[in-house]
Amino acid sequence: MKELFGARIRSWKRDVDGNKRIPLRELNRWNEAILPLVGIGEDCFCLNEWLGENKTILDFPTLRDYDEDDYRYQENARKRDDPCYANKPYRGSLYLSWARLFVDRKFTYATLSMTAGYLLSHLEEVATAVIEKRIPHRYVPGKNHGKATGKSFQWDMRLAADGQEGLLEELQHRIFEYTNARYDSLLPDWERANKRGVYWVDTSAFQERNVHFIFTDKDALSAIRFRSFARDCRAMKRGTDELNDAVAEEETKLKTFIAQQHQELLQTFDPRIKRLRRHRKILIHKDAFDDLE
Repeated sequence: MKELFGARIRSWKRDVDGNKRIPLRELNRWNEAILPLVGIGEDCFCLNEWLGENKTILDFPTLRDYDEDDYRYQENARKRDDPCYANKPYRGSLYLSWARLFVDRKFTYATLSMTAGYLLSHLEEVATAVIEKRIPHRYVPGKNHGKATGKSFQWDMRLAADGQEGLLEELQHRIFEYTNARYDSLLPDWERANKRGVYWVDTSAFQERNVHFIFTDKDALSAIRFRSFARDCRAMKRGTDELNDAVAEEETKLKTFIAQQHQELLQTFDPRIKRLRRHRKILIHKDAFDDLE
């Protein structure tokens, strides 16, 4: 810290005795400097995700080893929460996972996703924009927003849509079900396609180098070793035209679905009828956002 910034930081989490957090403008320099100390292999690859109790990236030779282990853990958690939950076969589950590495000796932030997950994230963005255009809305604090509970505070933001709140929530619910159903269909579709490749999408912005690595199927994950991540991805790299075609196709289907559902709701929706849904109480620890500042 002294070499890079002429300062010494003793506390990462709190401003105590005049200590300061690393400013955002210096964070990239810091991450680049420490990457050879925390990453592995020829790219100094560092997976910025939770790996499980007493586990490190060294316990997972390939990307699939990590992803499948995490998937089994998540499936078991779902089963504990809902004994009626039916386990689904593993087809790759990477979804917007974070990593850091050197690509061609340049420090790079990376995002890792399955193709189905990448398409899902795109559909969610498109849906948000389309809904906003059809039913302008905003989120406003509810009566319990910010209410302290021990060392946490309650998160209570409510939709405000000029009297169309019920219709908007129903439309959002239908779109959520649609996008999740598409995701469940896309996973086996891409597995059957057997493309066994990686799409390499440059998402750099604001003087920050970013790459989204998008994997077609679980067999592609098996071929990616953490110790030679960029080299293995480059050997399986596919042109992004077919990915862009898939994005365009799914986007067209989604927009058609939203238009149809919105039109139907305008004709049939009765705001006096409330759909019964579970509303979760969300509590956020007072220090939860420290690392994001």
